[in-house]
Amino acid sequence: MRLRFFRTLLLLPALLLTATQASAVIKKLTHLDEVLESQKFIFVASVEKVDPDKPSATFKVEKKLKGEPPFERIPVNMTGDDDAKKAGDTKTILERLDPSRKVVIFAIKQNGLYEAMAFVEGSWFSLQGTPDPETKTIRWAFLHGEPFLRRTFKGTTAEMVKVIEDGLAKKAKPPMADENEKPGFGPPSSKKCDGFEGDASDRGGDTETRRGGEEDKACDGVFSPCLPLSVSPPLEPTRNGNDPVALLGVIPSVVLLGPLAIIAALFPGVFARMAIGMKRWRAFLVVASINSTLALVYWLVQEYLPARWAFGLKAFTIYLTVIAAIGLLWSGRRYRRMVAEDASLTNVPGKTEIWSLAGLSAFAGLSALFVAWFADWQWRTNLEPPLREFTFIGIAMLVATLYAGYRYLTRSADLAPDGTPVDRRLSLSGESVGLATLVLCGFTFLVAGGSQGPVAVGTETGDADAIGPRLVSAHAVEAYELDEGQKEPIRAEVLSGVVVTGDRLYFGMRNVGFPGGRLACMNPETGELIWAFREKLKPVFCTPTIADGKLFCGEGLHEDTDCRLFCVNVADGKPAWGEPIKTVSHTEGAPAVAGGKLFFPAGDDGVIAADTKTGNRLWQFKGGKDVGIHVDAAPAVSGNRVFIGSGLYSFVAVALDTETGKELWRTDLKLRSFGAPFVLGKSVFYGVGTGNMVADVHHYPEEGESKDKDAAGAVVCLDADTGKETWRFDMPRSVHTALTGDAFSVYAASRDGQVYAIERKTGKLRWKTGIGGAIMAPPAVATTGGMPVAVYAVSREGNAVCLNPHTGKVVWQKQLPGYRWDGKEESGILSGPTVVTTPTPTGSKRSIFIGGMTVDPDNPAKKVAAVFRFEDEIGGD
Repeated sequence: MRLRFFRTLLLLPALLLTATQASAVIKKLTHLDEVLESQKFIFVASVEKVDPDKPSATFKVEKKLKGEPPFERIPVNMTGDDDAKKAGDTKTILERLDPSRKVVIFAIKQNGLYEAMAFVEGSWFSLQGTPDPETKTIRWAFLHGEPFLRRTFKGTTAEMVKVIEDGLAKKAKPPMADENEKPGFGPPSSKKCDGFEGDASDRGGDTETRRGGEEDKACDGVFSPCLPLSVSPPLEPTRNGNDPVALLGVIPSVVLLGPLAIIAALFPGVFARMAIGMKRWRAFLVVASINSTLALVYWLVQEYLPARWAFGLKAFTIYLTVIAAIGLLWSGRRYRRMVAEDASLTNVPGKTEIWSLAGLSAFAGLSALFVAWFADWQWRTNLEPPLREFTFIGIAMLVATLYAGYRYLTRSADLAPDGTPVDRRLSLSGESVGLATLVLCGFTFLVAGGSQGPVAVGTETGDADAIGPRLVSAHAVEAYELDEGQKEPIRAEVLSGVVVTGDRLYFGMRNVGFPGGRLACMNPETGELIWAFREKLKPVFCTPTIADGKLFCGEGLHEDTDCRLFCVNVADGKPAWGEPIKTVSHTEGAPAVAGGKLFFPAGDDGVIAADTKTGNRLWQFKGGKDVGIHVDAAPAVSGNRVFIGSGLYSFVAVALDTETGKELWRTDLKLRSFGAPFVLGKSVFYGVGTGNMVADVHHYPEEGESKDKDAAGAVVCLDADTGKETWRFDMPRSVHTALTGDAFSVYAASRDGQVYAIERKTGKLRWKTGIGGAIMAPPAVATTGGMPVAVYAVSREGNAVCLNPHTGKVVWQKQLPGYRWDGKEESGILSGPTVVTTPTPTGSKRSIFIGGMTVDPDNPAKKVAAVFRFEDEIGGD
């Protein structure tokens, strides 16, 4: 996508959405500060013994960096899991362990198991500990190597310890992960290279081992694998985890000289004329340089600033506006003094000056056009920091150009009555006009309420009808579990929708700072986990389905394989089947239950039907590249039909017989189908588009040549009996979330940030309302007596809104309390609203539940799984 590429040019690497489970290789880009925050125990261990024949290794705790681990020695079975056996990880890691080396171990206890990540001289690997209640010991097992964690940190063990100590003491922020670092491992303990003299950050990062066992050529220098812990060169914070970067020392030069160099290269004549007049534009150039530099610096560091008004965007805009106002006063004073010395400065601007200004204005306009093109023609990108300040400067140049042109065209007004020129004319300098425009732009921005996206953040009241719901309360319920009587916050993010039954909430999560995911049941009032499924899970995006006292849920994200579908008892979370249903792919979509049968999507395995009581397979509609089917979205069941959509290989809607799995009809949707279809009456509706939920376009390697060209989306209505297309409503960007609807409309949430209401009979647009930069969670509609009373949606940035279902006007909106979007294109809220309506004596009230996480504003790495709960009502006092 052009927007993502553009942001990459501005040095903001995207955080990948996908992750893998505890028993699979971690591919998610993981930052070290999140690891330090999420892990309960961090310690340095010595390697007491290594036995390649068993294979086994024993570690001894030597230095505790965080927490008090309830063990002193860690004997590990180094056999490894299936991933380790395929890649030869046991041999790889054992070669990197010897008694002369120290190992840093990060561990956390969850669901009764210890999950650990170990680091030794540039190499990462995973361990798991299972407590034995009878012997009161912990059985440790090596899982596999973690080559992708090399992006998190690749230095020496000594450097890692230094970074951890400084990070925990708040002396220095740990380096950010480097997404460009190749996966691999550090050198084996016996490997040495000749003739290398480099800084400490290069040691330990020169041997790259790919999955599969082969090694790249090692470094061309000397590696010291046994650097003592006492020898630890001081590290400066880095942006990529490799070499220290003097970033803030470079930015001013880039801002001050970069635009001038570009102009000089592209428009040498304009640059020469600008250089001549630069003396008269000194104040403007100084203000423009300062403001643009501050804007870029603020944009780069804003996520690390305290969450206080003084550090917010509105306050920052005030600071820049004040700087422009000071420049305006300075410019006026300079102009008066210069005119006193040289009256010719008041002369009508000549053609040379006008053309110079016009050239600069044209350059600014082309730059804005260029930015908008990269941003998929989202012009608002030019009004978001840091580009906003450059846009303001361009507007100021344009106004100054228009002023110069005005003076030139009305130059006859500056002549004496006899038509002769006068020595001194009453006028404003072009510089003052430009600076006044900068001040006006800043003031206009402040009056308009700032730029947080298409909709302002915070509690706002739109043009609601009198009968619209009134927001009563909003708060975050943070999840925690009790460990030996102590509250332990759940370091995770709720990805799935929230299922509400009585006084319990059910949802799936992705862990933060360590691999895997969780499936849990939570008390909606206190946040305490009533139970958590003890099975090792990949991230859980699948929304659970509850029926007949059982809960059905899958695991995994799109990049995950070998995922399973589980059935547990709703009461206690214990397995209800003998074993889960295994697949070769992933199980992201919510299962559907009807007539004692379970229907669930399984990616390249297509769709599987199973008996809800036993888990025995009844039939399978096969998928995969060979048959051109890949099903990720939840199926929709109506009558004797199951409706599914394919998002890879072929982009089709398919109707299946619920009894046999036989294909009844197939229709080409022309775009990918990753959102759950919606059945209403005799119609089935599909949301489709390019890319996926987190990207407008995406190249899937399994498809070969990319099938995504330009961003596009649509809602398609098909006849449920025949599959014939009834109507199609096209959109500029994709719809990959589930659709919903009522008697009048079908509601769709798009990646263009709009909620659409489409007339369900004709396919005509009823209304659309923008709520954020993009929407990656499905909307929900609340009805009373069969009539819609409200539509709820949430943007990826965490702006929750209630919309009038008839007009689309905002009834209320509120930022998710405690949530903070990190600004990355691939991240944001994925859990759609779940609405529970309760009648009251004077009307009705609604409880709205949205899954996500809270983020500490003073420590963004501190993230806790949370369900955001809103209450609104109609009627009452």
